[in-house]
Amino acid sequence: MKKTFRKITASITAALLCALPLANALTAGAVAKSDARYTYRKVFAVSSAKNIDRLVIGLACKTTNTDAPTANKIASGILQNTGGGAPGVYAGGANFYPSNHNVVGGLVSFHTHCNSPSDYKEISVTNLAYDPNGKLITNAVSASPTFLVGDINLDKKVNEADYQILHAGINKYAPNSSRYKFHYFGYLNVSVGNVSGNYSGYALDINNDGYLSKADDEMFKLYLESTLDRFAE
Repeated sequence: MKKTFRKITASITAALLCALPLANALTAGAVAKSDARYTYRKVFAVSSAKNIDRLVIGLACKTTNTDAPTANKIASGILQNTGGGAPGVYAGGANFYPSNHNVVGGLVSFHTHCNSPSDYKEISVTNLAYDPNGKLITNAVSASPTFLVGDINLDKKVNEADYQILHAGINKYAPNSSRYKFHYFGYLNVSVGNVSGNYSGYALDINNDGYLSKADDEMFKLYLESTLDRFAE
C-alpha cells in the first residue's frame, strides 16, 4: 500500500510540474545560444510486442546554457508535446500514441541543445506505458542513457574519430545504400583499421529515424564541415 501511495504521489507531482508555465524555468543563463553546436538525446524503445496504446514520457534538466527538451517521433503515431518547469528547471513532457500497439524498436526521443557538452545536467525521467484499457504496463519501455549526438566513442567530443566509426558501421551493417533497423538498444561491433569496439546502436542513428543508413553518414559530414550548425534532434 505504501509503495502504491508513493507511485501515485510521484505521478501527481510530475503532472503538476509539467503544468507549470515554461516561463518559470527561464532564469539567468537559461537557453542555449542560437549557434549552440551540441545536441543531447534520450531514446525510448521497446524490445518486444507490448500492446502499448499510450506512452507518457518526461525529461527534466537544468536550464543553464540549455534549451528546453523537445520530444520527437521515431515510430509512426501521434505525438503531443507538453511541458513546463520551475526556476532553473525544464520539465519536458509528451504523450505518444503509436499507430501499431505492438511496434518493436525506437518509439520516441527527447532532444535538447547546449552550448557545451558539460552544460547538460539531467534531473529526472518519466516513462509510463499504458494498454488500450488504461492499465499500466510494467517495464514495457526502456529509456537509453542521455547521450551527446555524434559522440560515438564517448570522449565528449564530436569529431572525425566518431565519423570514422559511423562510416565503418554503415559499411558493415547497411552496405550498398541499404538500411539497418534498430530493434532495441544493444551494441554494434565496428572495426576502424585494426581497432574493434562495441558501440551503442542508437548512438550511430545520427538522424534519429530508427535506422542506420547512408543518410546518417551524410548528415555527420555536413556537421563536420559546419554546413550543418547542429543536429536538429
